[in-house]
Amino acid sequence: MENALKAKLEKEGLQKVQVAKKNDVAIHNESGNVFLNIIKEGNDEFQSKTGRSLTYSEMRDLYG
Repeated sequence: MENALKAKLEKEGLQKVQVAKKNDVAIHNESGNVFLNIIKEGNDEFQSKTGRSLTYSEMRDLYG
């Protein structure tokens, strides 16, 4: 289950980065750092579904 969720989060994160780059979104905007927000959203979803946060190593694997 966790591996499927991680694959889903990685795919969604990549899509969000591609949209941000395509739309030439500034790295920092009114809601903070765009890329950190993508990681935070992924971690929040992971935590809500598994009951634990992603480890640093898992975040690096998913988001580079």
